[in-house]
Amino acid sequence: MRVVVDGFGKFIGKEGNLIVVKDKSGKRKLNPSELKQILIIGKAGISSDAIELLMKNSVDVVFFSKGEIIAKLTHPAVGMAKTRREQYYAYHDRRSVELSKEFVIAKLRNQMAVLSNLAKSRKGDIGDELMDKRKEIGYIISQVGEIEGKEIDEVRKEILGLEGKASNHYWDSLRLIFPKEYNFSGRKGIDEKHSRYAKDIVNAMLNYGYAILHSECIRAVELAGLDIYAGFLHSDRSGRTSLPLDLMEEFRQQVVDKAVIKLISYKQIKPDDCRIENFLCRLEDKARRTLLKEVLERLDSKTQYAGRNVTFSSIIQSQARRIARFIRGEVRYKGFWQRW
Repeated sequence: MRVVVDGFGKFIGKEGNLIVVKDKSGKRKLNPSELKQILIIGKAGISSDAIELLMKNSVDVVFFSKGEIIAKLTHPAVGMAKTRREQYYAYHDRRSVELSKEFVIAKLRNQMAVLSNLAKSRKGDIGDELMDKRKEIGYIISQVGEIEGKEIDEVRKEILGLEGKASNHYWDSLRLIFPKEYNFSGRKGIDEKHSRYAKDIVNAMLNYGYAILHSECIRAVELAGLDIYAGFLHSDRSGRTSLPLDLMEEFRQQVVDKAVIKLISYKQIKPDDCRIENFLCRLEDKARRTLLKEVLERLDSKTQYAGRNVTFSSIIQSQARRIARFIRGEVRYKGFWQRW
């Protein structure tokens, strides 16, 4: 179970062997053995006793502020020395190229699936254009599949160049389906290179949703015994959790993009549900909670995976473990994507 503690004045404490969330209206008692993550949003407090109990039960505590992860408390690192050694070795051989290609191909296939769904309910020129863009992404997938290299540093620029080209087709398509009053002009922020700094409500929603997904991928990678900072597609950078960002590519569309499209399509979040603060677009509290609820529900919703009906959260964990097994030479790695 995942618990969200949202808002000023809330406090997380401990009573006996239970976690207690208190506010002015009362308190809620939680069994830590039934928890997997607590998301603290805003200025809530937490006691050291509560932290100790949560860590003993392997419950992550993630702190969010302004749509970004600012801190994370987690249980002692899980992992096998062999896995991490192979993870570092893999960066310098073909395994890094194979993984990077799978991350991108899965992402682009999921983009195609989103456009197919949107085109089905839109006839005429818009539906035709969505399908044309879908075809363009399909051509790019075949180009990514043909890339060969001895290690990722040789071909990263080529892979990311094709991924960027496909994503431009994808976001250009979404511009057609978002109402004009949302002022969405593409996946970008205050400039072309900084999409995390949103200047419109759609990008603010995407950024917030991706931050939630990011925390889920960090947890999955850690539990798989891998080093979160040693990625493949995303290059090394101080403080960057590169491997969770790699894994995220497979789930952006199915978990976050679909949530944002749904909320806008049904006008559950409206253009004025935000404010401009230091030239950046910030979601109002009500809109943020609505989006958070939708994204978490998608993480806990079930879909088909390996012949079973499982949650997206479980699939993320399974894919992280599959990365570890691939690195150790036990299985072939295939990125996660859906046809619908």
